[in-house]
Amino acid sequence: MAASRNRLPADLFAGSAALLQAHLPAGAELWVGLSGGRDSVVLLHLCQRLWPRVRAIHVHHGLSPHADAWVDFCQALCRERQIPLSVVRVQVEDRAGRGLEAAAREARYRAYRESGAGYLALGHHRQDQVETLLFNLCRGTGVAGAAAMPACRRRDDLVLLRPLLAWAPADLDHYARARGLAWVEDESNRDVRYSRNYLRREILPRLAQHFPGVEASLARAAGHFAEAQELLDELARQDDVRIGARRELLLQLSPARQANWLRWWLRQAGWQVPDAAAATEWLRQLAEAGTEARVELPLPQGWVRLWQGGLYRVPRQEPPRSCVWDGRGVLDWGGAQLRLLPALGEGLSQARLAGRMLEVRLRQGGESLCPGPGRPRRPLKKLLQESGIPPWERQTLPLLYVEGELVACVGVALAAGWQCGVGEPGWLPTLAPGLNPGP
Repeated sequence: MAASRNRLPADLFAGSAALLQAHLPAGAELWVGLSGGRDSVVLLHLCQRLWPRVRAIHVHHGLSPHADAWVDFCQALCRERQIPLSVVRVQVEDRAGRGLEAAAREARYRAYRESGAGYLALGHHRQDQVETLLFNLCRGTGVAGAAAMPACRRRDDLVLLRPLLAWAPADLDHYARARGLAWVEDESNRDVRYSRNYLRREILPRLAQHFPGVEASLARAAGHFAEAQELLDELARQDDVRIGARRELLLQLSPARQANWLRWWLRQAGWQVPDAAAATEWLRQLAEAGTEARVELPLPQGWVRLWQGGLYRVPRQEPPRSCVWDGRGVLDWGGAQLRLLPALGEGLSQARLAGRMLEVRLRQGGESLCPGPGRPRRPLKKLLQESGIPPWERQTLPLLYVEGELVACVGVALAAGWQCGVGEPGWLPTLAPGLNPGP
């Protein structure tokens, strides 16, 4: 055992255990990403030692002729260790033109997010961390990219954990040999056409010849960058409290703090951060634009838009489609949730709606309604302009019709003849998230 500790420091076990204990609630189920390769097999074995509830997930990309055999291996391994296994088949498509490697990674993470897992352990180790650092530096990354991979990160409702991040490949080899573990080899790992394989097989060995211990040094550098990013994020949070996504207040900051806040603000929504040139150009346009100017920053997830002095993240969404609805439950409306909530003395009259179907439509132009008793009939366009709702949201607001008559523009106006009276039960149309969530 003493010899084993000489090869595999005890603090590696302690560090992995501390990570799980710090981020996993008692009784939580820990999912493990299992490819069948050495790293994931070691991870599965280690996690089963360190945590009482473990299950595995294998993503079948279908890119290798051996992919089905890898599924068989993972199923046999989990059966032997009495670990539940989920196998998810994905279709890898390089729609963004960023290469097959990136497309496969995106498909894999999408499968993880949709799996129902709350906590997922991944087998990235120290060499992976160094490769990520070098890869991002070659792409001209900022501090966030140079920080490489965090040991713990939340993505939407999924917490990603990397218990092996301090482990060197030699540590993994020793752990696997000492316990007689078997694994499969992915032939694509030898293909230096892939950027990370090139760094691993061609660049890092040459660096190590001239700089002994370079892997550990670069891993420490990634840690230093991570600390620097924490400080930048802390500054951005403080700036966010001050400016509240208002253009006038943002422009009072120095250019470096403007860009830092923008990157932080986008990351909070899980959006891709623009490169430095795009961010600088957009901030320049923002500073020079007039009060009514349309200044837009396009990103893969949507647009950052300026409206009435505020900055808005506007996600890309599939346009909703017109439909017939009985008013019950929740109606999906282009990613938002349309409901009729019971109310007293407000909303649409329950008595008038009883037994009637609603038709939910998009604006076509030319609509009008009378917004209240004794008030003139008004164009919907004017009512929307007065509503304080950003222009892009006006285009997807649901309009409610009964037998061809417009009875409501949700969140804006109800037709006078359909409103309930004082003390009368009503149905209040609502759309969540809010129509105008603010900047």
